[in-house]
Amino acid sequence: MQIAFNSGRKQKRGSRAAQKAVSSKRVRRRRHAQTRRRFSSALRSTHAFVLRSGRSRLGFKGSAKGATSSLPVPAGAQATLFPGFSGLAPSKTVSLLLLAAVAAALYWLYTSESFYIYRENVRFEGAQYLSQDELFAACDIDSWSIFWLDPEKIEEQVMAHPYVTAADAKIRWPGHIEISVQEVRPVALWATEQQEYWLLEDGAALAPRELDVQPALRIIDPSAEARIANVEGTLQIDKRILTSAMILSYRLSIVNEFWYNSLYGLNFSLPSTQAWIHWGDGYKFEEKWTVLQSLKPQLEAAGDEAVTLNVSVPNRSFTRRYDDEPDEQ
Repeated sequence: MQIAFNSGRKQKRGSRAAQKAVSSKRVRRRRHAQTRRRFSSALRSTHAFVLRSGRSRLGFKGSAKGATSSLPVPAGAQATLFPGFSGLAPSKTVSLLLLAAVAAALYWLYTSESFYIYRENVRFEGAQYLSQDELFAACDIDSWSIFWLDPEKIEEQVMAHPYVTAADAKIRWPGHIEISVQEVRPVALWATEQQEYWLLEDGAALAPRELDVQPALRIIDPSAEARIANVEGTLQIDKRILTSAMILSYRLSIVNEFWYNSLYGLNFSLPSTQAWIHWGDGYKFEEKWTVLQSLKPQLEAAGDEAVTLNVSVPNRSFTRRYDDEPDEQ
């Protein structure tokens, strides 16, 4: 039964792949047919214009000679079917040949497969955790002729990907495109009850990708209370909270883990002490830092005694020993 089930799954996958391939071929045929119709329409319009121009010239010459058209034809002269047409002179022959050559060249340029872009014609550089197929899908250029593509538009479409910060597209003849991309780099991890997220410098939160080195800084926020609303409706953390955690991690060196809740704001354990710091929100950072530095010797002298220091309001900071009342500083 297991073998039969697996074979059934393979058949379904095979049928889906076949359907996808057929769909891609249909798209290509449809776009090629549209291009051919556009070219044929333009060619017919040009041909009609040339005919109208020729007829107008012939009509003008005929009207000018209308007074003498009834005269007898001299002996030895041949009557022509088109009085205004003097025959194919060498210059006219060359012009017609050039026109035909240009038309053939345009038809070849707009219909040849060499000038259409497919997955194998696009090369991406600079991507580490984003796949080539994912980036190609973001470009939205499959089965397009290079004559209809704009490098700046391609760059805009690639940069619309949430994991891309910069892109540079170059079109190479006859039908190749090179795109250099710069991926986003997370500065911290945001741990919630649902999952962990990457945090970017502006506070944007993204689902983590496979990366060789993950950020060391971690903000634990089980209920995601640090989240703020934005116009785009995407997931984002309060940038001031993130910036405060980044600066504290840098100044305190070995502190890489912070907690957050709406009651105490950002809070963390102070190294070399048993003190727990209630930092609060992201405002008045330097004032809070000054209070922390001034009280740090006392916290270190407390030894193994558990102490809480609240600096969320810098001018009313206080310490709490769990067997005493709070001491305002």
